[in-house]
Amino acid sequence: MIEKEFWGSIVKNDYKIPEGYTLKDLTNTLFGYLGSTDAELRDDIAYTVYANFLKREMYSRDEIHAHVDVLLANLEKGIGETETDSVFLRTFSVLFLAEIVHNDNKKPLLDEDVFQSVLAKGLWYLDAEKDPRGHIPVKGWAHALAHTADLMLVLGRNRQTTKDDLEKILQAIANKLVHSSNWTYIHGEDERLANAVTAIFKRDVVSDDFLKGWLKSFIEPEKSWNGAYVDEGQARAFHNVRNFLRSLWIAVRSSDDLPHKAEIESSIVESLNNLKPY
Repeated sequence: MIEKEFWGSIVKNDYKIPEGYTLKDLTNTLFGYLGSTDAELRDDIAYTVYANFLKREMYSRDEIHAHVDVLLANLEKGIGETETDSVFLRTFSVLFLAEIVHNDNKKPLLDEDVFQSVLAKGLWYLDAEKDPRGHIPVKGWAHALAHTADLMLVLGRNRQTTKDDLEKILQAIANKLVHSSNWTYIHGEDERLANAVTAIFKRDVVSDDFLKGWLKSFIEPEKSWNGAYVDEGQARAFHNVRNFLRSLWIAVRSSDDLPHKAEIESSIVESLNNLKPY
């Protein structure tokens, strides 16, 4: 087993591969940390080191494609479970995927079919993940929705994402929030989702009619908000939606380069004013 101090020495040496080791072997070890219950291994070591390997362009295109295959498969492992440690493998695999797409946004790395697999599986995972926990005592961050929001943000910025793809991302976010929930998100998930949506707004591709209908879906969901405060699941969903719309308004208002900013702000305010639990 590689000691934690070993990874510290790699960081100090500007991520150079030490003599006697290969990039492939070290990467396999990092991937093995994704499901660890040790937050330092998952977050401080695995994510940080892998992100810097990517940033330094140390992987070939084929190697990155192989990484994507592993990470996408990880999203299915333990899916549907709640309050089990399997959540870490899934949520940190999503975070790795977000980092790959982030680098692809700067310099093309992903073939079209690979990118489409990430998009499709990311949307599937947004709906399928049932463990909503943010920070878990002793074991650290799971943060499934926040990490998935980060993936949606970089997908929304990608040159390969079409108008239809952007609409699917927006609709998937709305569907995640409006449905009756067993969880109230309190660890910044609303802000991360708002950042993802604002990135899509900045593309100025989605039509005004779609955006108006999308915002309307929060105040007129399939199951009415009427009586939400006397139904715990609906009350949580109502608060999640309201917090998200408030965070979205702040994100939009804070954006300097957003097309149609005033109109979007106004539409969000109108949605908030019309969002009532009775």
